[in-house]
Amino acid sequence: MSLLSNKNPDKWKNKYLDLLDENEVIEKHHQNKEDLLCKTIIRLTLATSGFNNDLDPYLLSIRNQLKKGLNSEQLKSELDKFSNALMTLDDTDPENSPLDASLLFNFLFHHFPAIKNDFQQIEKKFEKNEYRNSQYLFIAIDDLIDSIQHIEPLDSPAVKGLGINGIDSNLINAQLQHLLEDTEIPAKFELQAQQLKEKLDGNTPLAAVLEETVSLLFQIKKHLQSEQQEMAEFLAQLTDQLTELGIQASGTHTASVSSSKKRNLLDRSVSSQMLELQASSKNAKQLEPLKKLIHTRLADIALQIQEHQSHEQFERNKIHQELEYLTSKITTMEHETRHLNDKLMDAHQQAFHDPLTKLPNRLAYDERLDTELARWKRYQAPLSLLIWDIDFFKQINDKFGHKAGDKTLILIAKLLSQHCRDTDFVSRFGGEEFTMLLSNTDAQEALLTANKLRQIIEKTAFNSSGKKISITISCGITQFTDNDTGESAFKRADKALYKAKKNGRNQCLIN
Repeated sequence: MSLLSNKNPDKWKNKYLDLLDENEVIEKHHQNKEDLLCKTIIRLTLATSGFNNDLDPYLLSIRNQLKKGLNSEQLKSELDKFSNALMTLDDTDPENSPLDASLLFNFLFHHFPAIKNDFQQIEKKFEKNEYRNSQYLFIAIDDLIDSIQHIEPLDSPAVKGLGINGIDSNLINAQLQHLLEDTEIPAKFELQAQQLKEKLDGNTPLAAVLEETVSLLFQIKKHLQSEQQEMAEFLAQLTDQLTELGIQASGTHTASVSSSKKRNLLDRSVSSQMLELQASSKNAKQLEPLKKLIHTRLADIALQIQEHQSHEQFERNKIHQELEYLTSKITTMEHETRHLNDKLMDAHQQAFHDPLTKLPNRLAYDERLDTELARWKRYQAPLSLLIWDIDFFKQINDKFGHKAGDKTLILIAKLLSQHCRDTDFVSRFGGEEFTMLLSNTDAQEALLTANKLRQIIEKTAFNSSGKKISITISCGITQFTDNDTGESAFKRADKALYKAKKNGRNQCLIN
């Protein structure tokens, strides 16, 4: 029994226990890295959410899967589903409803009778909302005209004189302006679109304007397709990277599980041999055979521990290398995510703000209106809508030039923003029209606010090329009532604005 208390068994036992502690630290380190990987992938899916409604359910499934832990098989299945959905993105936008283009088609039927049936087919598709938006309609018309030979050119006398045979060029111009107003113009095309609108306001021949309109819309289409392709390529690349990280993490996890199993086997083997030594020592009758037996068993145990330690060192090095690789990949992907997030924020800023006045645009107005309507329905606090329109704005453009017109818009935007509450929402709705949403404000309170703003603007003037330009503005006001929608309230406020204009301008009226 005295031999069993020798220092050698304690030494090996202590080494074995130290080895177990060391492996527990490695396993905990590995678990931390695995948690970091899951969090990073979840953040990546959150950063790309909202880009395409068809992809969001797949991103949500990936996030939910990762919250349960890193299961490589299930994660791979979710990533495969995401990849398949990514490759079949639909290039449609059901939210855009068809506009009234009857005047445009009447013009085309009249001046291109040889292909009237073809234009009627395009009109039917347009009425069925088969075109994504107005620019796609123009592209279809342009493609049809280009495909037919010996058609009377757009600059012919018959086309230039659109006032004959009952066709009013002013109405056609108005229709084109309406289509341009309802088309979302990317920031890089804002200047070109503004110049085109100015031509529609002027006396530029309609044929030339129509051709320029089609060209502009075609450029916008190519730009949007390019942006969509770029985003699709990024998401495809992201999917490949996530798949690779999943495989790497799975391999690291498998190695850790294998190492743990081997430690358990070694533990059982050492324990078994120690029990056999104890049993042998109790039953031993001679010292020398017992010494020999103990020496042999201790040598076996030492060899097993040495082999296990060597294998563990190899596995630790391997896991360390894989964790370093994963850390590097995660760092790279986090950098790409920040870059994408910055890019998306810039795109959101451009999409929801007017580049001239820096005010929120019509798209932002629609979004804010949904929020205010939900709050109004829930809390029943009064909500008022104001529509502003600059008086004689076209005369300012015609008499002083479009730079003066732009300066007027910027000045009005600044005054409206500076003299309202932080909770009020001001936007440039389009052209010389501005809108305001006043929460917790009834119609009479809104009228007081509107008249205060109107008087401030009336007292404001600026110089353009040495000439003083005075400005006045009119306003239509309405308060939301039961069963109101954004559209019904807007129509009432617009009627009040029309009445204010008709009554002499520079006044605010409630409807």
